[in-house]
Amino acid sequence: MTQTARRLTRQEQQEQTRTRLIEAADHMFAEGGVVAASLRTLCERAGFSQGAFYSNFASKEDLLLAVLQRHIHQEVEIMRHLVSTTRRDDLDGALDSLARRLAELAHDPHWSLLSVELQLHARRNPEFAQRSDQVKRASLHEFTTVLEELIAHHALTPALPAPDLARGLYALWSGLVLQGTIKETASRDQIFLAFLCNMIGASRR
Repeated sequence: MTQTARRLTRQEQQEQTRTRLIEAADHMFAEGGVVAASLRTLCERAGFSQGAFYSNFASKEDLLLAVLQRHIHQEVEIMRHLVSTTRRDDLDGALDSLARRLAELAHDPHWSLLSVELQLHARRNPEFAQRSDQVKRASLHEFTTVLEELIAHHALTPALPAPDLARGLYALWSGLVLQGTIKETASRDQIFLAFLCNMIGASRR
């Protein structure tokens, strides 16, 4: 006897629609840029009408911010997991894991392209820039809590308060993304690791 699939609730259907629109936009914005991405093409790729789009987002900028928030939340949770799952006596392992993940993000062509597109769109659109800054501040707060957990977990004495360390790491990551394929004398893992060791109050044994 076959089991009948459970019918999604209206809220679940809307969440599914929203997720698929965000995923479609994620790829389109990185592939062709924000300005070139038409709502009609985006909706077709996601498999929905424009009416479904406007039931979830007021504008393309709202969708763009949702894409940014999803990426940031996912990455912060990954880093939080890396910090929380390392042993208290394995600071080197925690720093290595965190540096490696940040370097992977800076190398990731999709996330790098999307990040540059977001920055360009913010430069061209002052109203979007203000809203984007709000999302960035919230994300920096989330990342700050990850660093605070790392500091408390290993009883460290950082050179700067955790919020400033978070801003410094974000600025370093952004700079490495913009450098693209410029030849490096040190790997990105090594660059992030050196920053973390020197600024977070740790020394390599």
